[in-house]
Amino acid sequence: MKTLTRASLAVLSVFTLGASAQAAEIVVTPADLGPGLNKWHLDNYRDTSTGYSSTTTAAITDTKPRSGNGSVEMSLTDGSGKADYVYTWGYVPGRTLGNLSALSYDWQRASGGTAGQHLMPAFRLFYDADGNVGTTNDTGYLIFEQVYNPPGNNGPVTTDAWVTSDILGANFWMRQFTPGNTVESYDNTLAEWAAGAHPSAVADLLSADTAILGIEFGIGSGWNGSFQGFVDNVTYRFGSGDVTTFNFETEAADVPEPASLALITLGLLGVAARRRKDQTM
Repeated sequence: MKTLTRASLAVLSVFTLGASAQAAEIVVTPADLGPGLNKWHLDNYRDTSTGYSSTTTAAITDTKPRSGNGSVEMSLTDGSGKADYVYTWGYVPGRTLGNLSALSYDWQRASGGTAGQHLMPAFRLFYDADGNVGTTNDTGYLIFEQVYNPPGNNGPVTTDAWVTSDILGANFWMRQFTPGNTVESYDNTLAEWAAGAHPSAVADLLSADTAILGIEFGIGSGWNGSFQGFVDNVTYRFGSGDVTTFNFETEAADVPEPASLALITLGLLGVAARRRKDQTM
C-alpha cells in the first residue's frame, strides 16, 4: 500500500507542478489581441497605411521564435515609422512603483538595419505620479533603453541573438504626457525615482506610491533608417505576488482538457498498481 501511495503522489505531483509552472505564464496569440484593459494591443502605429512613408511591421510571427513558435516582430523602413505593443490594467491596489519586484523582457535586433546601432526595442512603464485617479496632468512614461545603461553605453547592441534584459535595477528616463516633455536625465534607477529623485524642475515628482498603470514596448519615433527586431517573454511582478510572463505565440499549443488529464492520471495510477501487484506475486 505504501508503494502505491508514493506512486500516486508522484503522479499527482507531476500534474500539480505542471499546472503551477504554467499559471505564471500567459500565452498571447494574435486572436488574444484587442482593446481595453488587460489585453495586449497595437498602438501608435505609423505605416504607409496610416499616411507615413515607412512600411512598418508589428505582429506576432514565427520569424524568430523564442519560447515556442513565435514572438513579436517589429520593423520599419525609415524614420517615420513607429509601433508599440501596449498592456494596461489601470488603477490596481498594490501595483505601485515602490512595490515593483520583477521586470524583464527578451529582445533581439536583426543585423543589417541602417538605424542607429545602439537602438533596440524600448520598454516603458505607464505611471500616474500621485497614484490618484482623480488628479490629472501627472501621467507619463518611465522608459528603458540599453543605450543609457552599462555595459556598452552608446555602443552597438548585440544583433541576431536573443538578449534577456532584467531591468528592475536599470536606468529609466521620463516622458511626461502633459505637457509633452522629455526630462533629459538618463541615469535614474526605478528605486531612485521611487525615492523622489527630481532631476529637473519640470520632472514629475514620483514616489513609492506612484501608480503603475501598464507596460509596453516599441520601436520608432525618429529612428532614421531601417530596423527589424523582436520581443518575447515580458515579465513583471509586484510585491510577493505571482510572477507574470507574457509569451507571444503564433498559436496556442494543444493542452489536454481536464477530463483528459484525469484519464491520463488514472491510467498512470493503474500502471503503478499493476506493477506493485506483480512484485508481490
